Amino acid sequence: MRRTSFMAPVFGGMFWLLAFWLVPIRTFAEPLPALRKVPHCLPVETQSKLNKEREPLAAELTAFLADAGVFNAKQAKDQSDAEYDALSIRRAQYTLKANAFNSEVDEELKKIATESGYTCVGNGLIGGTDWIVYASRGLGEPEKRMCDAIKHQAMVERMDYDFSVDCKQYQFVLGMASSLDFFTDLKIRVAFDDLNNGRFSAQEQLLYEKLRGKWFDVLGCHSNGAMICLAALVEKKIKAENVVLYGPQITRESLEMWDKLVRDHEVKSVKVYINENDPVPGASIAYADQFQVQRTGANAIPKNPSVNDAVGVAVKSAVVAVNETINVAWSNPATKALMDFPLFQIDALKRTINETSPRLLVQSFPCGNDLPTGDCHVLSMYRSTVGCTGKSSGQAVQGTALNGKDALPEPPLPCGALGGKL
Repeated sequence: MRRTSFMAPVFGGMFWLLAFWLVPIRTFAEPLPALRKVPHCLPVETQSKLNKEREPLAAELTAFLADAGVFNAKQAKDQSDAEYDALSIRRAQYTLKANAFNSEVDEELKKIATESGYTCVGNGLIGGTDWIVYASRGLGEPEKRMCDAIKHQAMVERMDYDFSVDCKQYQFVLGMASSLDFFTDLKIRVAFDDLNNGRFSAQEQLLYEKLRGKWFDVLGCHSNGAMICLAALVEKKIKAENVVLYGPQITRESLEMWDKLVRDHEVKSVKVYINENDPVPGASIAYADQFQVQRTGANAIPKNPSVNDAVGVAVKSAVVAVNETINVAWSNPATKALMDFPLFQIDALKRTINETSPRLLVQSFPCGNDLPTGDCHVLSMYRSTVGCTGKSSGQAVQGTALNGKDALPEPPLPCGALGGKL
């Protein structure tokens, strides 16, 4: 009896200690429905109405996640049933309201598609030379499936699509090259687009059908993709609220057409991003200029301050180098001839774009050294440089403290030094 009475409290204490250890910690880990963003393709009054409905729901979601995070961090013994039940009710209420809001957005999208003939798809990216890729996702759909599709195509084709594309930013990605080989695609397709403002790709490439009938919030266009975007917008095969051109293939005529799209309110804005030493924008203008010279004579080339020297000779010498780049790598010595032509100097190129298309917004970014290089043209480099601040570390450079003056600070880091792959 004495032995039993001694062990009873011990076993009793162990029971309660074990029970405490086995009490499950309750957490709110289930994903909540994300609130759909209000697409810019909807009528202004519809956008305003939906945004007013979305704002309190977004605040409700933020508050719930904060409170649920505090609850999840507590020990099981500190998690009260009342607090758990209250959070469960809030989660259920938000889920119902979020699903109702998302359904309302879907209905408005179906309505605008029926009325306009265009399907709102969010943000799109059209790749350029040697890109053969297609991936898309629905509005509000997580990016994982589309990212996986792009990575798979990049692996199979041994391309860098996955480094070039920010899957979180885009819902639609398309490249419609005639060949994965840069120079083959350049000779077969891109050169024709330069002379026909993108219509060759529109007529010849089967993947163009994937683009038809889309309405984009922001449409990004890289390299030859700029010509494809232009042809599709001018011919009203697609619509876009805003356009961003990365290292675009351009001509004087295409720049005027881009300017007209803004002037006629077909698009709200067109931004042009150009990396220094990206040879494509200048080369494409020079190529089209030479064609114009051969057809109508040197007087056909505008004599604006950007090209006010011996136009015929300069264009001819530049195009000799351009034709060389079609058949050999960018590093071939023939490309050094490009440096003698004003369009391959970033300031002259920007001035030419501004003079030809004053409604376009042009911005350049540091890249490379002194010679044009394909490394400054690839989209993965634009993804790096466009987001580059180029700020100095502020640290003093040794050996620069001369004549009793303070040492000079470290200069800003060239954006090209960040590398092309993120």
